[in-house]
Amino acid sequence: METSLQLWQVLGFEASCLTFLSEERCAFAAGRLVVEISLGSKQQRFIQHGSAVTCLAFSFQQRLGASGQKHQARSKWAEVLLWDSETLEILATFSFHQHDVETIGFIQDGEVLVTIGSDRDRTMALWPAARAGVFRMGRRDGAPLVVCSAFKGGGISGVASAPGGSELPLLFATYGSQHVKFWQSARSARLSAAIDGRRGAFGCDGVPKTVVCASWVARDRAVVGGSAGEIFFFHGSRAVRKMAFQPSPIAHILPLRDSLAAVHANGVCTILSSGEAVEKDLSALDCWPESRFRTHLVSGASWKYDKLLLASKTHLICMDLLDGVKGIQRCEVLASQPSLQLTSVAAHPAENCIYTGALDGVVRCYSGSDLECIESRSLRASAGVTCLAISGSAAEESSAWLAVGCSDATLSIMSEKTRHYVLRRTLSANKAKLTCAKFSAVDMSGAHPLWLAVGTEDGCIHTFRFKEATCRACVYTGVHTGEEIVTKVATLRGHEAPIFDICFADTLPCNFLLSTDLSGKQLAFDVPMARRLPTLALVKEVPFCPWTAPLGAQIHGCWANREPMKASLLERRFHEIVGRNSVAVTDGCSLEIFPFPCLEPPSVAPQRFAGPGATISCLHFDAASDSLLAASNTVGASKADL
Repeated sequence: METSLQLWQVLGFEASCLTFLSEERCAFAAGRLVVEISLGSKQQRFIQHGSAVTCLAFSFQQRLGASGQKHQARSKWAEVLLWDSETLEILATFSFHQHDVETIGFIQDGEVLVTIGSDRDRTMALWPAARAGVFRMGRRDGAPLVVCSAFKGGGISGVASAPGGSELPLLFATYGSQHVKFWQSARSARLSAAIDGRRGAFGCDGVPKTVVCASWVARDRAVVGGSAGEIFFFHGSRAVRKMAFQPSPIAHILPLRDSLAAVHANGVCTILSSGEAVEKDLSALDCWPESRFRTHLVSGASWKYDKLLLASKTHLICMDLLDGVKGIQRCEVLASQPSLQLTSVAAHPAENCIYTGALDGVVRCYSGSDLECIESRSLRASAGVTCLAISGSAAEESSAWLAVGCSDATLSIMSEKTRHYVLRRTLSANKAKLTCAKFSAVDMSGAHPLWLAVGTEDGCIHTFRFKEATCRACVYTGVHTGEEIVTKVATLRGHEAPIFDICFADTLPCNFLLSTDLSGKQLAFDVPMARRLPTLALVKEVPFCPWTAPLGAQIHGCWANREPMKASLLERRFHEIVGRNSVAVTDGCSLEIFPFPCLEPPSVAPQRFAGPGATISCLHFDAASDSLLAASNTVGASKADL
């Protein structure tokens, strides 16, 4: 059966790349994607880049968006895309920078786009971006209007355009590492072939380590925020006043009608009005993320005086400003993600929800319908989560088992419903991290035991046998733990490299286990007898479903023209699409759909689907929603309908 993939939703986001496109739509970067999300329906649309997106900008006057990307080794340029903010149609591609595009911004009522590369000189280019046409001046096709060095002393955080119509002379600011720089036309014209830049003078108090945000309040007045919580007020190119209310970095500066709001990374918003300062703790708002899951704010965006969008490494938060900043009572979390790499994904056997584990030490639960994080069902582990597994079907009065493996070699087994621990043990004396975990098939009749296998970095596989296939909450209370419920049976040996994948045979009783390590060695074990089988041929006819191992005769054809070496194993993860005679295979940042079994290379090239961003770190097929879940280093997860 032919399978067609369509990207449905992306969980992750790049916290420093966000902007409003209208009062009801915003956009953010997620790996190689620019994601537009509706604030009401939460529906998403996408623009795809050739590499990870590094910066975003939007022009209200021209209704245009722009996005820059990282430079790829195989490409000559790091491209900047200019696109229609309504249709997301790409209107132009600017190819000039030979290093990552560090920041971009619209100036002159959106008629000019400023792009800055991350090379040593921080090369700055100005491009025509007016929807009605380009500036009427001599230039080579495809070449920028102006090219110069923006700042040689360090990185640049952003571009801020001065207010005023496009008929006024050019005026904008760039800011970043220990500087803010004010730019204007060398002559009185709106734009000339040369522009002048003057560094801002911060006065005797010294330059902040990093200028993290800047905003204009009038054509000759700007406000900039520093990484130590400083707020500088500039008249022209000279700071005339410095204020500091919180030792936390400034995440966003918002000019209002009769006041100025500065949002700090710790969630405190300082409102300056008529010479007075009032502080409002945004983290006390209704629906603000719980303290155990949140991180500091790093950026923000606003839509006129109506809406405010704030981002941390873990949450994207939106709030209405109809009653002013002081009148904000609640907020809405648009998206949440791990602060570190996501390592594992598992679907609940009975409910429409999924669990993810990440190296930030948090197991998160997401609703399957809209992939919204359910923090009440999420938990924090003892260390970074490296593997995660949920047992099979559970009756209404019982709960599935949840196994969480961590980088400190700790395994925790608990009831998925009540979060009551029945086992918490360090499996390795040398603290070898746990790399993978799988449950065997569930026998609801209780005639055959449930098994759990956990692989480690030192090449061992630890097996556990459960007294019952499900956790009955009414029976297993706080006094029932350890061997009353689950027994450590044996440690299976034979691998010399870290265990990459383990898979139980889909049989009752459970008899066999397949395992693969990072060196490409594949072994088979008799689970009840706790012994290694002499050859894989003994399990040749045994069903393993879903098939997830990266090696084996069943998927030999997927390795055509490839050598299954260690580096390739990490990039090629397999997950059978049960009931479709297909298997999904990752290839770095992409997905391929092969027939299953695939004994020989297919005669027709497999369907290829571009993934969400960086190298896909885990893959899971969710039969309940008929979709593939792919997680990468930079993106929480993406969901593609089948």
